[in-house]
Amino acid sequence: MGETAAMDILSRRSLLAGSAGAALLAASGPARGDGPRHLRLRNPHTGESFADAYHDGVAPLPEALRALDRLLRDHHADVARSMDPALFDLLWRLQERYRRARGHTPTIVLLSGYRTEETNRSLRSEGAALNSYHLRGQAADVAVEGYGIYMLANLSRDIGQGGWGIYWRRRFVHLDTGPPRFWYRR
Repeated sequence: MGETAAMDILSRRSLLAGSAGAALLAASGPARGDGPRHLRLRNPHTGESFADAYHDGVAPLPEALRALDRLLRDHHADVARSMDPALFDLLWRLQERYRRARGHTPTIVLLSGYRTEETNRSLRSEGAALNSYHLRGQAADVAVEGYGIYMLANLSRDIGQGGWGIYWRRRFVHLDTGPPRFWYRR
């Protein structure tokens, strides 16, 4: 067995082993009044970005939510919808894990957010689920600039809430606010 194959096996095992414990640790979510929450997001398909507070520590900021809804729109159809604010909390948790691990706040790259039925149907051959949480405004496919898939997968696992899937060849992670579950696609 080659070194790369052995590392893949070890990494997959560590991902799966930590999933249950991480779910217990993060189940309560962020505490109310824990201070403003900022996000640094970039949509490579549109060239747009968001680098601001989306939550004041007590409640989401309506104007910021509208800007985020626009950023996560279906860029194929140029259609936006109200996204689940809990999705932004998942992205914030991911960003915070990177900040704590590396000492700076990274930019999260949004590869896919909301999808219309038509767009989702066109992506079925690439693995899009028939009843995808993207259709409901509850999912995002993300990467993190300057970091590889192993760190992204491990830090996503540590969030411990919602669904998450690793897409190794495409180099991104799917996060959603649905029930806890995990999948892996080579």
